[in-house]
Amino acid sequence: MKEYIVKRLLTVIPTVLGITIVVFLAMRLIPGDPIDLILADDYSEEARAQLEREYGLDKPFHIQYIKWLWQMLQGNWGRSILTDRPVLPDVLMKLPVSLELIMASMLVSLLIAIPAGIISATKPYSARDYTAMTTALVGNSVPDFFVGILLVLLFSHTLGLLPVNGYVKMSDGVWQNLSHIILPALALGFARAAILTRLVRASMLEVLKLDYVTTARAKGVRERWVVLKHALQNALIPTVTVIGLQIGFIIGGAIVIETVFTVPGLGQFGIDAISGRDYPQVQAFILVTAMVFVLSNLAVDLLYAVLDPRISYAKKGSE
Repeated sequence: MKEYIVKRLLTVIPTVLGITIVVFLAMRLIPGDPIDLILADDYSEEARAQLEREYGLDKPFHIQYIKWLWQMLQGNWGRSILTDRPVLPDVLMKLPVSLELIMASMLVSLLIAIPAGIISATKPYSARDYTAMTTALVGNSVPDFFVGILLVLLFSHTLGLLPVNGYVKMSDGVWQNLSHIILPALALGFARAAILTRLVRASMLEVLKLDYVTTARAKGVRERWVVLKHALQNALIPTVTVIGLQIGFIIGGAIVIETVFTVPGLGQFGIDAISGRDYPQVQAFILVTAMVFVLSNLAVDLLYAVLDPRISYAKKGSE
């Protein structure tokens, strides 16, 4: 297992480097740059040349990239071109907010999908099954931001129960934190729940037909334990695989949802950086989101061994 983890962590390096190279080149090849935004009406070739030298933008692309990479490895992620603030402290301040939203939305999706999928699979073609599958179809069809707007209208403007913008740290109050994160997590997790519900149902229907489940029933094991202990654990393996893939969609959706609910996370940070062509901020944003995605998928791979002890990442003959 340790050898597998080390190998996977080593594969993270070329993956992330490849992503940063693509983003680094793309940001510099598309029309426009932050110098134009800084100078605005005071634009002149002399002023432009001076700012390019100041920010190192007069160097060839590969020199700029190597310099940025070397500084980043030393803990210097550069300074924002537009705000002149250090990039790393801003990233470290906003990252926990986005991570909390991502984890909360995934928890919401699992709390909805697993019970709904189990009910649908144990009562196939019943009213409950049709209701769950219809809801899942709607969830797949409705965009995250539209769900967010509906939640704002219902829980804030109509019922007045929950705030619709801002963020409060957990250290400043548990309920205050949860009250600000519930609606964004619901908006982001609803579509994921719809996808996972259909997958849990399909997996459970297949597992419930297997011989070991039939044997457990024949031995007199209570139906609840047959479903929850014997069937669900194996049925969750395909679901866990999809969860790893869904992390990427959640990160992308979080950018939109953070904008809708004005959550001060990496999403809004990334949008502001891209719209302002702030190269150091964009590079930091892409690097962090790529790391979150890659490490999340590593955690999903390791979770396989927890769900199914038969899965082993050790080399054959090494034991």
